[in-house]
Amino acid sequence: MGTGRDPAPDPGGGLPLRLVSWNVHELADDRAALARVLLAAAADLVCLQEAPTRLLTASRLPALAAACGLRVCAAGRAGAGTAVLVSPRPDVLAAGVRALPVPLWRGRRPVRRRGAAEVLLRVPGPGGWSPPVGVRSVHLGLDAGERLDHCRRLQDLDTAGASVLAGAGERVVVAGDLNEGPEGSAQRFLRERLRDPLGAASAPATFPARHPRRRIDAVLVGAGLGVRDAGEVAAPAADLVVATDHRPVRADLLVPPA
Repeated sequence: MGTGRDPAPDPGGGLPLRLVSWNVHELADDRAALARVLLAAAADLVCLQEAPTRLLTASRLPALAAACGLRVCAAGRAGAGTAVLVSPRPDVLAAGVRALPVPLWRGRRPVRRRGAAEVLLRVPGPGGWSPPVGVRSVHLGLDAGERLDHCRRLQDLDTAGASVLAGAGERVVVAGDLNEGPEGSAQRFLRERLRDPLGAASAPATFPARHPRRRIDAVLVGAGLGVRDAGEVAAPAADLVVATDHRPVRADLLVPPA
């Protein structure tokens, strides 16, 4: 995967876990450039949105994962294009995808399906495996009310112990294309229990990729995890503008040791 991943424990006691989130636009753009960016990112976890699920294009996702030294751990049509790819380093304890309810039509326009992909994992350290960490990839909708409703539904599942993330306590991450900035109602709801390492800043913008103006993609982190750094993925600008229509976001997390 490259030299960017640091498997050594942090001097402060946390085990490093690098996560990247990216809307990949059905893998319909420059897939070679996209793979180069992921290789440069050297992430332990990659949360995707708009991964292809149609019969004729679904094979693009495992091909991308293989090219980047990753494995597909959560994906499928029920997740509506959300997916989680994992490097060989973490140990995946559970994984799955779930659909979120949407109407077939809004006005005269069809509504895109929505869902989430979830994994429960642990990372190795000198004292053994870490406590479980829950990671959710989401792609929220274009309607503000729908976005808030989906965030509430997912939190209710966590609280009821009915989701993969339920076994992680406060060691959770929600990452994805939220289709709204930090000022949005869904983001404000999520930040009642999660924090955005970048705060309410509008930069670095993530959409559209060629001339980013809005920060609608985010990695939100629970109180049980530390954050060493967060922001953009260091990759050639020429690849970032052709790989897909969003820019990726990165978070270097610190997981409590065993």
